[in-house]
Amino acid sequence: NVGLSAEHGCFMKLINHDDENKVEITENNSNNDTKKDWINLAEKFDMNWQKEVEEIFQYYTERTPGSFIEKKKVAVTWHYRKSDPDFGLFQAAKCKDHLINTVAKKYQVEVMTGKANLEVRPNFVNKGEIVKRLVLSRNPVESITNHNNLRNFEELPDFILCLGDDTTDEDMFKSLNKVESDLINDNRETNEFKNYGIYPVTVGPANKETAAKAYLSDPSQVLDTLGLLVGQVSLFETGGSVELDDRGHLLNGESSMISQANRKAYQKAREQS
Repeated sequence: NVGLSAEHGCFMKLINHDDENKVEITENNSNNDTKKDWINLAEKFDMNWQKEVEEIFQYYTERTPGSFIEKKKVAVTWHYRKSDPDFGLFQAAKCKDHLINTVAKKYQVEVMTGKANLEVRPNFVNKGEIVKRLVLSRNPVESITNHNNLRNFEELPDFILCLGDDTTDEDMFKSLNKVESDLINDNRETNEFKNYGIYPVTVGPANKETAAKAYLSDPSQVLDTLGLLVGQVSLFETGGSVELDDRGHLLNGESSMISQANRKAYQKAREQS
């Protein structure tokens, strides 16, 4: 009962999937004897841009010791995590500018900056787009521009926890914020907790710039939080990895921030009275 998405949403395996209209993610793909597991959402997309991107990446690879190219089924990525950090960043900035002024002007692709890497992919392939499909569509394989495929309000998920630590994950957070904003603007009824059950959460330091509404500092907090949600971990078993405020709310979470704001307003009102 688990759905999967790979390569920023380009490939999808549906919950309770069958074997029709699926393709396996392998380099040597054959129409006759391939085990059909995955749906390729980019199957009809023009991929001629990949060769030009590889040539540009090769140019910078030869001039940046420690860097290398990773060719995925759809995206092409240039990694410089093994290079000198400062020189790698310098070369990445030049490479990105090169790509934006050449390939990105000829094809419908975008150039993304990741953790010590640059990635070029079709502009419809990103985590934000796939999140919108998963939340809003009855069948996420089909585009949300097909209005017959859109869920009505009663069919929307009642709980969404979205976790990520990378720059590319910001697309997911922004998409979910837009979904929530649309529900608010449409005056849709909230749940018993006075929200829509949408929780975009970034993993990393609390001071990093993000569109997420809350943060967890490291993977151990993520695991403990998931354990708390499914009832397999108690607060006494988290080893202090999940940070709570003095009222038991998840530190820097939405409830914690509301609680802090209410307390400040109460204290200010007392001081003025």
